[in-house]
Amino acid sequence: MDKWLKSPWFIRVLSFLLTLLLFASVNLDEGNTRSDSTFFSEGNNELATMNNVPLQVYMDETKYVVKNVPENVTVTVEGPNSVVTKTIRQKNFDVFIDLEDLEAGTHTVPIQASGLANQLSVYIQPENIQITLEERLTETFGVETDFMNRKSIEDGYTIDDPTVTPREVQVTGSKSEVSKVSLVKAIVDVTGKSETFTKKEAPVKVYDEQGNELNVFVEPSSVKVKVPIVSPHKEVPVEFQTQGELQDGLSLKSITANPSSVEVYAPNDVLDKIESLNNISVDLSQVTKDTMLTLDVPMPSKANRVEPKKVEAIVDVENTIEKTVNNVELEVENLQQDQSITFITPEDQTINITVTGTESSLADLSAEDFTAFIDVQDAETGESSVPIEVDGPENLDWQLSNEEAQIRIE
Repeated sequence: MDKWLKSPWFIRVLSFLLTLLLFASVNLDEGNTRSDSTFFSEGNNELATMNNVPLQVYMDETKYVVKNVPENVTVTVEGPNSVVTKTIRQKNFDVFIDLEDLEAGTHTVPIQASGLANQLSVYIQPENIQITLEERLTETFGVETDFMNRKSIEDGYTIDDPTVTPREVQVTGSKSEVSKVSLVKAIVDVTGKSETFTKKEAPVKVYDEQGNELNVFVEPSSVKVKVPIVSPHKEVPVEFQTQGELQDGLSLKSITANPSSVEVYAPNDVLDKIESLNNISVDLSQVTKDTMLTLDVPMPSKANRVEPKKVEAIVDVENTIEKTVNNVELEVENLQQDQSITFITPEDQTINITVTGTESSLADLSAEDFTAFIDVQDAETGESSVPIEVDGPENLDWQLSNEEAQIRIE
């Protein structure tokens, strides 16, 4: 053993083995760093190639937009082993094109590097690129909505007018590209939706007339879209039904609905049968003066909903007065052609009608507003009594001076 340790060949072999172990250890540590790099060693120099190195652009971005610039390039460095290894590990350098002093147009420019050690030789592929500088333009456009998967909405539901916030966006790009803008749309997926929802970040896309998406910047790049999902609906008038009686001395002038109509949401076959909402009740026994009542709108059978859910009933009343309308002539109905009639009571074939109502409703009331008649179809020849019937204005009460007529038929 002592002879081996003193042997120069043993020491050389041991040194070689230790060198191999050290080399393997360094390669394991640098495995990730060299994944995009290729190394070639020659003496004390090393050659390494780095792929997918980001290419930066130095330019006045407030004035111009550049086209035809690759995202990445390939960089090869050659130099001392330690310097190359450090460069590969740290990647503390920049690769760029400098367009600061160029005007609009097409230019061939070199790709440059900075931040590399002086001991290194640098080769960049490609060495030069042809780029186009165009004037930068920003314009404002309104945002429309584009709904994906419309057919997947549940049966019986449709999309109502959406609300977009903000309603406008700024589109920035080259002058030639911005001039092509035809449509700016927020994209919303409505798959399986059956109720109103809000898409907080709907992406905004920009298209030309042919529907091709344009390569421009949009600010903001997304918008909020509220999408009403509604069933078929129909506007129908509101009609009130009254119950109870007003207190003595009061008469009903009018009942007005606010709003005068509501929207009913229901399947089409249900909507076809709904002409009005006439089952909203107003209790007059609780009304002592002009009043506004807030009433629930009942849901029609098989409807999904109504909007609004409440309406106002504006009830106008007036003090009751009486007015007598004199000399309303009695007409005779169903008298046979071969018969004649004589009125015993009232002898002059007229009656007086005492009408109760509001002052405004009675102001212009006259005998022409009433039709008084008797029906003698069932009356026998000779004297008989028949009831007097009267048709007149609605919402009025009246009493007759004669409830019956005494007549003689010959």
